[in-house]
Amino acid sequence: MNVQLLEEPELEFGHAGRHVDIRFGIKAHGPVSLADPQAPKEIKLGFVGTATSIEKLLTWLDQCRSPILAKASKKPNLFPSFPGFALDRCFYCDWTTSTEKLQRTIPPRDLKEILEGNTRNEAVKKVVDRFIGECRHLTEHTNADVLICAPPLDLFEKFDMPLGTLDDEETSETDIPEYKIDFHDYLKARSLNLPKPIQFVRPPTYDPDAKHIRSTGNPRGLQDLATRAWNFHTALYYKAKGIPWRLLRRTSDLDSAYVGISFYLSPDKQSIHTSVAQVFNERGEGMVVRGGEAKRSEIDRQVHLSKKGIRDLVTNVLAEYKRHHGNLPARVVIHKTSSFNDHEKDGCNEALKELGVDHRDLLVINDSFVRLYRNGEYPPLRGTFMELDDKSWFLYTRGSVDFYMAYPGMYVPKSLAITPVEIDESPRKLAEEILALTKMNWNNTQFDSSLPITIKAARQVGGILKYATDLPKIEASYAYYM
Repeated sequence: MNVQLLEEPELEFGHAGRHVDIRFGIKAHGPVSLADPQAPKEIKLGFVGTATSIEKLLTWLDQCRSPILAKASKKPNLFPSFPGFALDRCFYCDWTTSTEKLQRTIPPRDLKEILEGNTRNEAVKKVVDRFIGECRHLTEHTNADVLICAPPLDLFEKFDMPLGTLDDEETSETDIPEYKIDFHDYLKARSLNLPKPIQFVRPPTYDPDAKHIRSTGNPRGLQDLATRAWNFHTALYYKAKGIPWRLLRRTSDLDSAYVGISFYLSPDKQSIHTSVAQVFNERGEGMVVRGGEAKRSEIDRQVHLSKKGIRDLVTNVLAEYKRHHGNLPARVVIHKTSSFNDHEKDGCNEALKELGVDHRDLLVINDSFVRLYRNGEYPPLRGTFMELDDKSWFLYTRGSVDFYMAYPGMYVPKSLAITPVEIDESPRKLAEEILALTKMNWNNTQFDSSLPITIKAARQVGGILKYATDLPKIEASYAYYM
């Protein structure tokens, strides 16, 4: 058994600046695409919602142009201030809109009629149809860069699912009752044939009077004002085709693509499992490729693709990568949420050999119930890596964080179980990459996410695509799914 502590990975920001923390890095150096002439400087926002929800959201966005004070705390690194979203600071970008052209209001009475005259699932579908119709109008008649959907609070009180935990990353998609259509995911799914991405925003994000109560009777956990501003505007900047930060790459590193493969079940829970792959480069630019049908094995009771199915999926993933980047990577890292059987391993290797990709690392990543303990009151440090043997590794991606001077979580942290299937790199290098990939979630600027973006996106995208089975073509950009 070998236990070691990995250093917190640095990220790269504007002017080649480095920092371990996302928010401090952007404050000090600006986004990594700062000097790119194609980076957004003025984002044209289209809005869809009620007149009241749009007005309150615009008021909050206007306030976020100016600095927002940090939350009063003894841990200032965990709760930093927000410098403001403006041309002369932080992201060096601003937003604009137009009441006449870029805002589409839906009368509350129309939504009330839908809620009162339909079952829950039918109401979700009809409300989403109404929102998507207005979004389509904006894409056809305006030059909006990002579409902001701001549903009113009563829709969430009607539609939201019961959740058993305040930490979304601790909740698998299988914990959500699939007989109820998820409002957020269904809206995202129906937007996949729009030419512009959607930013979905809940009223508590911008309205201090909106106290959304979960079906459990408890209020949703609400981040402090500065953190909400950080998360919202980071996602907005990325959806407008800016790159906030990227992984730090050494000159000796091979050009690598990071692929996550997972499966999702159709909403009717029939025995149809569809594969989906997400591929990311070091800049965090993500693409989504939908694969073919998978089946549950009678041997290990896990879902697997056929040899041809995974070969075709890997081939299509790298074709999309080449179309986007102009070249194939020298190395491919595949993270899978279920085990590799021999057919899947052979299919991956055949596809990579045909494409001339000589370097590959195939890994299975799952939640683990293995716990480590250290002296004192705090959990193990984030970055604690244990090699139990050559086939069983465990990595703490959540835990006590020196930079925060705290453990930021609410529950006892879990480690990740990592099973190497076929690898070229060392265990430490692969664990360092996984730790770094936990910092590539554009929806969260607190850097200690539990899952690498490959697996986080796998769960997120699968939840959306199960409502898009009728769409012959889906948008490839990850910006449409986050």
